[in-house]
Amino acid sequence: MNEELFLEIGIGTRCRRIFERLSAEMDKVYKSENVDMSVREFPIVYCIVNRGPMTIADIQQLSGLSHSAVSQTVKKLASKNILFLKAGEDARSRIVDLTDEGQRLIAKLTPIWQTSKDAMMTVLNECDTNILDAFANYESALARKSFTQRYHEQKSARSVGTVKIVAYDVKYREHWRIINQQWIETLFEMEEEDIINLNDPEKYVLDKGGEIYFALLDGKPVGAIALKKFTPERFELSKMGVLPEARGHGIGNLLVEKVLERFKARGGRELFLETNSSLTPAITLYKKYGFKEVPAPEKTPYDRADYFMELNINDKNLKMC
Repeated sequence: MNEELFLEIGIGTRCRRIFERLSAEMDKVYKSENVDMSVREFPIVYCIVNRGPMTIADIQQLSGLSHSAVSQTVKKLASKNILFLKAGEDARSRIVDLTDEGQRLIAKLTPIWQTSKDAMMTVLNECDTNILDAFANYESALARKSFTQRYHEQKSARSVGTVKIVAYDVKYREHWRIINQQWIETLFEMEEEDIINLNDPEKYVLDKGGEIYFALLDGKPVGAIALKKFTPERFELSKMGVLPEARGHGIGNLLVEKVLERFKARGGRELFLETNSSLTPAITLYKKYGFKEVPAPEKTPYDRADYFMELNINDKNLKMC
């Protein structure tokens, strides 16, 4: 037997190969049973049989087919008097339902589908892996992060040299100001609290029990973040910034993970942050690690702060790396 060529890079090709093989065999089954049905039409009819009358958009969501593919197949089935379209509650929506002829077709299809299910079970029972669970896991992974996004992340990782997270050193003092000042002045205006913290990080962060970390890209500081101490159990994630030329390489993730690591090591219970609602990428990143939106505090040192988040060490969504 020839060695399999399509491995990780050809998962889509292998799925299509299996689909085409099963489709050809199932179409033969329909023909041998003398029923007017094809594999192409199956997802649409099966959705309606199991969920009742529904819109084309609902069928699209359940089947994963494109809107165009669903519309064309519904139109074809309507021309065969198997389906018909009726007005929905919203005058702009159309509901797809079975005709009387369609109901008679389903009566013929039901035992065929049950036998097909039994036959497929014999295939699954011969497999070492539960392919249905594997598909569910695979689709969940793609839902969390698309293949395209993963591709570009890997491309960036290949083009980037070494990324290293290091603790504050006096030689990085000016970089602390530059990294944060660039994003603040690009999107907002420097405020008094910014100037105080960025001009003297030793006095206003480190001497108060806080920590500062930098992301080095091939030895060059390109990202920064601070863990500010308020009480032995309450800390603030503050002043996270990444230079524009270094974005897209996962540096923000590494910086947040470092702060979470230190927060946990120091026995922290509450970690809060203040940001702006327009910073969607940053908010999405924080949510990924378990931060949740909380009500505005009574007082904040930043005029631009209008979105507040907090993470509790007991939260099951907390991601520690």
